[in-house]
Order: sequence, then C-alpha cells, then structure tokens
Amino acid sequence: MYSEIAILDLSGMDCFVGASTGALKGISFKDSAFSNVNQITSLNPKQDEITCMSWANEDQTELLTVQMDKQLRLLDTTSNEYTTLFSLGSGSGAVKGIKRTAVGTYVSAVESGELSVSLPSGEIVKELNAGNNLVVMVPNCEQEGHYATGGKENPLKIWDIEKGEKIFTAKNVRPDELQLRVPIWVNDIRFIPKSQNIVTVTGKHQIRLYDPRTQRRPVKEMMWAEEPLTAMSLCRNEMHIVAGNTRGDIGLFDLRNKMHMVCKYKGCAGSISGIDAHQSAEYIASCSIDRFVRLHELNSKKLVKKVYCKARLNRILLRDKLSILNNEDESKQEMENYDDWLKIEDNDDNGSSEDEALWNDMKQNKEGNMKRKLREDDLEKVIKKPKSLEVRKRKINAMKSDTLKRKKLVRPKRKNEGDDEAAITLPSKKLVQIS
Repeated sequence: MYSEIAILDLSGMDCFVGASTGALKGISFKDSAFSNVNQITSLNPKQDEITCMSWANEDQTELLTVQMDKQLRLLDTTSNEYTTLFSLGSGSGAVKGIKRTAVGTYVSAVESGELSVSLPSGEIVKELNAGNNLVVMVPNCEQEGHYATGGKENPLKIWDIEKGEKIFTAKNVRPDELQLRVPIWVNDIRFIPKSQNIVTVTGKHQIRLYDPRTQRRPVKEMMWAEEPLTAMSLCRNEMHIVAGNTRGDIGLFDLRNKMHMVCKYKGCAGSISGIDAHQSAEYIASCSIDRFVRLHELNSKKLVKKVYCKARLNRILLRDKLSILNNEDESKQEMENYDDWLKIEDNDDNGSSEDEALWNDMKQNKEGNMKRKLREDDLEKVIKKPKSLEVRKRKINAMKSDTLKRKKLVRPKRKNEGDDEAAITLPSKKLVQIS
C-alpha cells in the first residue's frame, strides 16, 4: 500500500473522469478547466487504464478507482491523497464494477464473471459466478446487499450477496418477425428508485424495463436508432433515464406508459463512454471518446460547459455539490441583499418628509411659472397672427379671377376665302347623271 499526494486542491472539483491512459482528472465547470490528480508521466496505459469508478461514501469525499491490472485505489478529496489499497486478484479480465459497503467490505465483478466480496485487507470472503463476458455490475442503493449483473450473452441477474444466492434471472425476448433469435447484450443497468423495476440498455439499441415481481421477460421495450447503447444514468425526473450510444447521441427517455424519447442533447461527437446526471439539479454530465466532458441542462437542452481533457475518457462521476449551483445561490443572495438595501433606503426617505415637502413646493412653483410663461407666449402669437378668414377669402377670390381669365373665349382672326376653301375639304360624293 502506498499513497500519492495529489498535485492540487480537490475540494472544489465538480466531477471526476477516468482516462484510458490511467490519468484521473478533476473537472471544474466554474473555471471550464481540468486538472490531473495523479502524475501522468509515470503511467502505463496497458496497466493503469481506469476501468471503473464509484463513490466510497455518501458525502462524495472519497472515490474508488480500479485500474486494468485490478489495482484498487482510493482518492480522499479532503486530504488530497490517492492511495493504493490492494489488488482484486479473483478472475480474469477487467473489473467491471466496484462498491464499498456500509460495513467496509468491497464488492467487485470482473469480466470472467467472478462476483466477489473482499475485506479491507484484500482477502476474498465470498465469491459467486455471474457468468462469462460480464459487462456491468451495479448496486441497489435502496436495498443493501442486492446487485445486478449482465453482459454479452449474459442476461440480467439480481444477486443477494449477504445470502450468497441469485434471486432473479431475466429471460430472453421472443424471436423477431423472421423467427430469428435476438442476441443478449446488456451494456448498462439501473435500479429505478421507489420501485422494484429495473431498466437496461443493450448493444442492440434496445431499452428494456423489467419488473421481477410479474415476469422474467421485460414488461416494456423500445428501440432507439440503430447504434449500440453504451451508457445510461438516472436523473431528477421520476421514471426518466438519460442514455447515449456509439454515434454520440444522448437522449432523455420517459419510461411511463408507452416508452418514448422526450428530447435529444446535441454537441457530442463520437461514442458516449459515460453519463452521470445530477439527482436534484437539472444537469447532465457526459464524456465521450472525442476527449470532451460536456454539461447539459436537462429541460432546456442547453450545452452549459464543454471541457477538453486531452485523453480518451472511460468513466465519469458527477458530484452533488456543483460550483455552478453555488454561483446561483450567491446570485440569489445578492438579489436579496439588494432588496434589503432598497427597503432601508425607503425607510430613510420616510424620515426626511419635511425636506421632501419643501422640494415638492419648489417643484410646483417652478412648474407654475413655466405654465404662465407658456400662456403669455401663446397669447402673443395669437395677437401677432393675422386674421385667417380674411386672408383665406382673398386667396379664394384671386384663384377665381385667374380661372376666369384662363377660360375667357377669345375670337379668332378671320382668314381669306381662298385659304378657307383650301383648308376646308368636303367629303367626295359621286354625281349621278339623270337621263
């Protein structure tokens, strides 16, 4: 066991992401920047790649990470220490899930299917076989000791770790319209809060809702796009999930009644590798292979922040205490202080009522003088103004005389008779001889 001192203060970080290079990065959305928690110069991606992450306590001050070589590490954000605990030696393949229980034990699952319980010393006290090609293992936060697993050709299973038994195994759906078997490919699982339902996303672009109390097959199912779904998260809206696929699409889905997509969030490029939505605020954090961490608003679909992290990202965890939320609280407090200041100013104004009355009298006197002056000016203009009716009559008479002069008939001069005969041409008539 050895400890590594982090190179920065981690208490103000909004989320943490694990990279394929083995770097653990803290993201500050307030500053739109990231910082490396560990030293990246000595990392070996083949061994140090971070495969899974989870919070170690409810206060979200401690973070568990597992590397490709199965080394379990603990990050303490209060003391800024990044400590290696022990190696998860059971099974083969990458670790696909990690959880620290309330009693201090560690539950983990590896790709080969070993679901094990380890003591803080690293000793394995219990081990179950969850099936080969395991992709995901998640805990039920509302029921201690219950875990769900699934993978490629490995159906959804629910386990009771305390009893050491399997309590539910999902059944594959019926063949399609061509009577072909539908492959099993579970990529992510979530327990729906305040219910017994479980939702899964698959590599065959399916979203399925299970109710273990009624049947083994999914009670609801919908298809979204044509690309595999890779990540999923619950959000603040009841019976809603946020899911992403390999094309870079992120959608909000309503699981009530007939399952349907509510909206899509734009701005992502490349396969979505991790999604984590805030459980009380309207924010969704996501990471993808384009090396960006993005923060969207849940209802407005607005892209709030976008941080480039310089490495391919595998996992993301969003904290409940966000710096953006603190800024909003500070703005509200400033508005409240400003309102209080206005009230104080109003009270001070009431105390100086005599001065206010004096100023009002001066204002009224000034307005009266101005009105009197305006009336005098108007009177002078009226006196100086000529009689409009007489002027109008004169203009009308002048116009009439002009029109009469124009219309007066002038007798033309008399012309010569020859000219008249030449000018006048009568129409020709045929003479008819009468015999």
